[in-house]
Amino acid sequence: MYLVRHGQSHVNLGDLTVEHRDEPLTDLGREQALRAGAWIRENIHVTDFYASSVARTAQTAEIIGDAIDMRPVLRDGLREIGTCRADGTPVAGADFEPFIPELWGTLDPYTPVTPTGESWMQFRSRVGAFIETLVPAARRNRVGGPAAEDSRRILLVAHAGVIEAMFEYIFEKGPWSVVAVETHHTGITHIEYHPWPNRPDWRLHYHNLTHHLTDEMRT
Repeated sequence: MYLVRHGQSHVNLGDLTVEHRDEPLTDLGREQALRAGAWIRENIHVTDFYASSVARTAQTAEIIGDAIDMRPVLRDGLREIGTCRADGTPVAGADFEPFIPELWGTLDPYTPVTPTGESWMQFRSRVGAFIETLVPAARRNRVGGPAAEDSRRILLVAHAGVIEAMFEYIFEKGPWSVVAVETHHTGITHIEYHPWPNRPDWRLHYHNLTHHLTDEMRT
C-alpha cells in the first residue's frame, strides 16, 4: 500500500475549532499534487487506486490520476476524522462542524472530536474496516491458512489523520499509548502486507517521502 496525503488545501490554512468547510486545494497544493503524480508515475506501477471522498483528497487524486492515467475510486472509509458521523456515514461538506477546542483525538480517544461526530477510536475502526476490505486474507493466515500471493500495488490518497490511524491499526497500538505520526502534504508512505511464517504480516518500507518537493514546498 502506498499512502499519499492530499496537497495543501484552504482547510489547512484555517482554524478548525472555529470553522470547518470542505474546501479545495491551494495553488501550492495543486503543484504538490502534480509533482507527486509525476513521481508516482515513474516509481510505482499502481494496480488499484482509492481516495477519500472529501474535496481536497478527491482533487489531489484527480491530479495524480491524470499523471498515471487512472481514475480513483472514492471511498467514505478514507475520509478524515470530523467528516463522518459516529456510525461512519459521511457528513455533507456544508454541514461540517468545528472541532471541539483543546481536544486532541489521540489523547482522549473515546470522546467525539466534533459535537455530533466520531471519536478517535470510532474513526480508527472505520479506517481499519477499510483496510480489511483490501487484505481479507489476513484473518485466514492467522488461523493457519496458506499465505496468499498478492502482487497488487494499492495507491490510497487520504489525510494525515487517516495515515496515523492506519499505523495504529496495522501495528496494533493501544488506545492510550500516544505516538504521533506526522505527514507532509503529498508525503508518500509505503507499507507492505506480506505474511510469512513466524514473521510480522506488515512491514514499513518508508514514511513521509517528499523527494518530489523542493524544501520551500514542504508544508
